[in-house]
Amino acid sequence: MSDPTDSAIRTTSTGPGTTTCNQAPTIKARDDVDGCGCLECRNIETTTTNRTVLDALVWSVRLFRSYPSILAFAGVIILANRLLETDSINALPMPAVGVFEVITAFAFIILVRAYVGTIVAGELTGEPVTVREGFRRSLARTPALVGVILLILVSVMTIPFFVSTPLILLVGVFSSTPVEMVSFPVVAAVGGIVFAVPFLFLLFKFWFAPEACVIGQYSPLKSLRVSWRITTNYRGKFLLIIVIGIGSAASLYLPTVLPQPGTGLPLVHPVLGVISSSVGELLSVVWASAYAHIYVQGIVS
Repeated sequence: MSDPTDSAIRTTSTGPGTTTCNQAPTIKARDDVDGCGCLECRNIETTTTNRTVLDALVWSVRLFRSYPSILAFAGVIILANRLLETDSINALPMPAVGVFEVITAFAFIILVRAYVGTIVAGELTGEPVTVREGFRRSLARTPALVGVILLILVSVMTIPFFVSTPLILLVGVFSSTPVEMVSFPVVAAVGGIVFAVPFLFLLFKFWFAPEACVIGQYSPLKSLRVSWRITTNYRGKFLLIIVIGIGSAASLYLPTVLPQPGTGLPLVHPVLGVISSSVGELLSVVWASAYAHIYVQGIVS
């Protein structure tokens, strides 16, 4: 008897050594689907919608065993990052190193997340996609995905700035008073909080916009609206992901900072730093799969 958590991780066989070549599916909200948008017509199992965050993470790990191309793709970029960070590529001049660092960061943040989301969408709909089709969808959605990232950056930086501007002006008012030394730190702290709260709120609300752009093939602006709706319905689930993610990141990066005897200053061991960075980036790929899974849960509900 098969484990129900594995029911969505499968391949469609057409004969010995062959598999079907399906196009990457598009998963939109029910109102945006032509025809019937029920789970059965979209070939999405009830098990998928009922998975918890931990179930989605376990499912993601099992998915990577079925799709080694995910780890291969991410592994190449991670290896390139480590080589660039440790100056192991001595043949490259400094300007070229900077260019390659930008390229690898772009590939990891955008292309890997897009590729993982495409694979997840195929598995959850019972239409496994090939490596070629996964890369094709990722590259095809890259311009729109860049637009999404730019909209998110503009939103999370400008809106909190305008919200906190009145407090910044207050600093100028208090600077001419005798209590300047007392008022400035207080106002600065309050201003920082006022900026951080809307910043984190908007970042939370737009978190699933990349998945909406890639899996749902929405426009950049529509992707933000879809993400806003999903985070409203799945607030508790996403907050749990944040807590687990922060905990796992802390457990990986804190041990790399060791106290230096006699000075009390932190000493980062080079080997531990390389290992923790690489493992942390691999874990972020698992999180990307979980984000795609939760997007599908939220969009089909």
